Order: sequence, then C-alpha cells, then structure tokens
Amino acid sequence: MTQTRLKGAERRERFLDAAAQIVIEQGVAAVTMDGVAHLTGVTKALGYRYFADRDDLLTALFDRETQIYVERLATEVGPDSSFEDWVRGSLKYWFRRADERGELFMRLVSDSGPLAARAKANQKANADGWALGLQKAFGLPERQARQYAWFMVAGAAGALAARDGDDEALIDALTLAVVAGANALAAQYGQPPRGTKA
Repeated sequence: MTQTRLKGAERRERFLDAAAQIVIEQGVAAVTMDGVAHLTGVTKALGYRYFADRDDLLTALFDRETQIYVERLATEVGPDSSFEDWVRGSLKYWFRRADERGELFMRLVSDSGPLAARAKANQKANADGWALGLQKAFGLPERQARQYAWFMVAGAAGALAARDGDDEALIDALTLAVVAGANALAAQYGQPPRGTKA
C-alpha cells in the first residue's frame, strides 16, 4: 500500500488537527512539535516547514478556531440585524460551539502560557465590537458602552455554566436582560443613536 502525498494546505490542517487532539486530551502545555509529528506519522522536521515552532503552531490553531467562530457567526446573524438579534444569535452560536468544539476553545483561551496574550487580545476585540454596537444601537457614550461590553463578554462564560437543558429559555432570559440593561444605560447616559434626531 502506498502512502498518498498530501498537499501543503492539507498537511498543515492535519498538523493543526493533531495539535487540537493533544490540547483536548492533555492540555495546551502538552503540545510539542514531536508529539504532533508522531500523531501525523511524519518526521518533526516536516512540521517546521509549516510552523516556526510550537508557539507558532499553537497560535495558528488559536487563529483557526477563532476564524471558525467569526465565519459561522456571520452566517447566523446578518450585518443589518438588530442589536437584540446579535445578542440572541451570538448566544445560540456560543452554546452550539460549546457543544461542538467547546473543550478545545476553552482550553485555548484559558491558557496562561504562549496563548494568553492572544486570548486577551481576542477578548478585547470582542468587547470593542460589542461596545461599538452599543454606541450605535443605544447612543451610549464610549465609556459606558465599553464597560457594559466587558460585562457582556465576561458573562458569556457564566452563560455556559447556567445551561440547564433548555437553551432557548436561557437565551431568551439573557437576551432580555442584556437589552434591558442597555436600555437602562441609555436612559441614564445615552445620546440619540447616530443618524437619528433627538
């Protein structure tokens, strides 16, 4: 039986898949170039054609998982959707992601090693996106929008812990709470949303 040669992009994905398997089974700290090479059945030297080192491999894995999230969320919620639709859609996808790839993603974002800065930057980008949405939808000043956005982002992990088998009811309750909170902040601090008259 002859072994089929893989194209570069396919081999790179196999390396990432092997690293993901190690992360799930043993944690981020257990990922080594040797271990990934062993799982893929090639020499360690071949791994260095695609990744400079272990940290580069882990960064590529983190980026792949983040990109999967961004692309799938974009198909769930359109750019013209309301803020409420974005909250609801994000929660639905967050729960589905937790079911499908949650253990891998949670291990990657909670790493205190080489991925810590990447995870923090990703979390900040998430909060920045929500803050812009809050400013646009509710006319919140930047400061209050950013504070509430960080509350939302930090609360996403708590939302996973609150799951009790009825995701739709939880999503409804959380969406109602987030939108009510944004409305309360708008009543206290808000300005008319951009593009509207007072």
